[in-house]
Amino acid sequence: MESTSTIIGVIITLIILLPIIGIQRSQTSKKKKSKKRFIDEAIKNNLNIIEPDFWGTYYAIAIDESKNKLIYSKIINEVYNTKILDLNTINSCEIIRTNRTFKNNKVFKTETDKIDLVISFTTNKDIEILEFYNVDVNLEMTNEIALLEKWETKIKSKAHKNEQAA
Repeated sequence: MESTSTIIGVIITLIILLPIIGIQRSQTSKKKKSKKRFIDEAIKNNLNIIEPDFWGTYYAIAIDESKNKLIYSKIINEVYNTKILDLNTINSCEIIRTNRTFKNNKVFKTETDKIDLVISFTTNKDIEILEFYNVDVNLEMTNEIALLEKWETKIKSKAHKNEQAA
């Protein structure tokens, strides 16, 4: 009787653990593929990136210091969307949060739905929106705020160098 209980316990444990392990391996594989694809895209565009940042399974960003260009990538439905921005043409860079306020047990709560880095340029009136967090993509925020602040500072310092050089 005890061996039967042990066997049943092992089978139940395997039934619970195998899907979790499979999901974790799948996410790790997706992350490796997206990192490789990002680096390949940078090489394809003759960009020499040294310190790229990757977060979530879907986002990547880096700067080519010598060419003063930024490369950003986001994966949507297995499609890689890459943007390459000339930092010499940046006018401003700011963090924009999209929040939602709701009432929960007579208390108003605010949750962040989206956080973007919005970049405007001196050459035209268009802006670029670099998404760093979206509640529809990642259920919880991890290090996005720190990354946003880091990249806002980096981009602004590149824009200030350009202003001083002009």
